Amino acid sequence: MSQPTLSLEEQPAKPPVVNPTGFVLQSWQKGLLLIVLLGFLYLRIWRRKQARIQVCSHCGKKNPPHQSNCQKCAAPLLRVE
Repeated sequence: MSQPTLSLEEQPAKPPVVNPTGFVLQSWQKGLLLIVLLGFLYLRIWRRKQARIQVCSHCGKKNPPHQSNCQKCAAPLLRVE
């Protein structure tokens, strides 16, 4: 028993895929959107970090937020927010 062979001409054509929303981004638009998003996240993290650094009023050294005294001159750090 032999099986009939099918060629590409005999197969039904597939209908084209249609986006239901009609909103399609091109590759350069996706890349630009990714760069803007990463820039926004970087600036947000940088601002949060800058807001918590304590600066000594006596010597001007920057100290981590968990310190209560300056690492350089041991002066008490007052939290100003």
